[in-house]
Amino acid sequence: MWLKWLPWKFVVSRVARAHGFLDPVSILSHLHRFAQPSEVAEPIELLRAGVVFHARGLMNTRAIQHNLDWIWPYWVERQFDPKDPSFIPRAFSITHVNLTHRNWTAVGVPDHESMPIVDPRGLVTPFLDSWSLDGWVVAEDGRSLIPSRLPFVSQRLSLERGFAVMTEASCDGLSLNSQVEVCLESHQPVCRMHLNARADSKAWAIVSLRPYNPEGVSFVHEVVLQSDRKTWTIHGRSSIEFSIPVERHRLSNYRSGDVHIDLPLPGNQDSIKCDVGMATAAALFELEPDQPREIMVRIPLHEHPKSRALFSSGRETQAWQEALRGHCELRVPDERFRFLYDVALRSIILHSPGVVFPGPYTYKRFWFRDAAFILHAMLCAGLTDRA
Repeated sequence: MWLKWLPWKFVVSRVARAHGFLDPVSILSHLHRFAQPSEVAEPIELLRAGVVFHARGLMNTRAIQHNLDWIWPYWVERQFDPKDPSFIPRAFSITHVNLTHRNWTAVGVPDHESMPIVDPRGLVTPFLDSWSLDGWVVAEDGRSLIPSRLPFVSQRLSLERGFAVMTEASCDGLSLNSQVEVCLESHQPVCRMHLNARADSKAWAIVSLRPYNPEGVSFVHEVVLQSDRKTWTIHGRSSIEFSIPVERHRLSNYRSGDVHIDLPLPGNQDSIKCDVGMATAAALFELEPDQPREIMVRIPLHEHPKSRALFSSGRETQAWQEALRGHCELRVPDERFRFLYDVALRSIILHSPGVVFPGPYTYKRFWFRDAAFILHAMLCAGLTDRA
C-alpha cells in the first residue's frame, strides 16, 4: 500500500533524465494534447506497470539474445527465430518482451488468489512472476522431446474435476503428456503437475527448473535437492516435491550454461548457487523402452503448507460446485459454444477471489474499468452474490 504514496512521476522523470532517456511523464503529457477533453487520461498505475514491464525487457535483452543455445519458453523460441512467422527484428529494440504469444492459461480454485499459469507448450509458472517448471524427454541415443521447440502440440482444458490444462507432445518415438491443476489439501492450494512419459528406447523423463516465465527472465539464485531426493528447495523457501525419488540429478549456473547441455549424464551436486540468478536444475527419471511412467510434481502455493499428502484431493471439486451454484446455464445444440460459455464462466470466478482481476499475471491488479465489465458479466450469469 505504501508504494501508492511514492512520488512516481518525479522518480521516473529524474531517473530517465539522469541516464539520458526521454522523460516518459513528459511524453504522456504531450500525448494528452491529442485527446478530446472528455477522454480519460492514462492512470499513473499504467506508468508503473510499464516501467516494470520494460525493466524485465532490459534483463531479457542481456540474458536471452546472447544465450540462444539455452532451452527458452515457447514465445522466445518463436519470436527469436528468423524462419518463424512470429519473428520480430530486434536491432532497434531497447527491450525484448513477449509480443507474440501471450496466450497462457491460469489454473486454480475459487476464492484463492494463487493462480499458476501454463503456457502454450505446458511450461508451468506456479507463483506470480516466478520461475517455472518444464517437462522433457531425452533418449540415450541423443533424441529429445522439448515441447517449446515443437511446431505443434495438443493442448486442451478439462472441466471434469474443476479446471485443468492438458498438454500432449510427441516426436521421434518420444511422448510426454502433462496435466496441471490446483487442488486443495487441508484447505490449502497446491499446484500439481502430472507427467506421463514414454519412449521407444531407453530414455529419461525430466523435470527441469527454469529461471524464466512467459514474460521473460525470473531469477533463480539457489537450488537444493534435499537428502530424501524427493524435494527441491528454491531460495530456502519454496519447495517442489516429487512423488518418487530423483534417480539422476544435474545442476548448472549461468557460467556453465544451461543444464540441458549435458543431459542425460548424471551430476554430482545436490545444491548450487548462481550470483547471476540463472541457475537451472534437472530431475531425471529412467524410462524403459515402451514402458510409460508417471511422475507427480507437487508445489504448495501457501507460504506455510500444513499438508504434505501427495494424492489427497476432492475438495476443489466441491469448491467449484459451490462457486457455480445458482449460475445461468447455457443449453444449445452446439457443444463448442456451450463449452466456451462454461470456460468463460469459470474464468471470471477464478479471477474474482474477493478482488476482481482482469488476468492472472501481467494484469493481476484491480482496475475499476475492467472490474465494471467483469462484474456486469457476473450479474448477467446469475452470480449475484459473488458480484
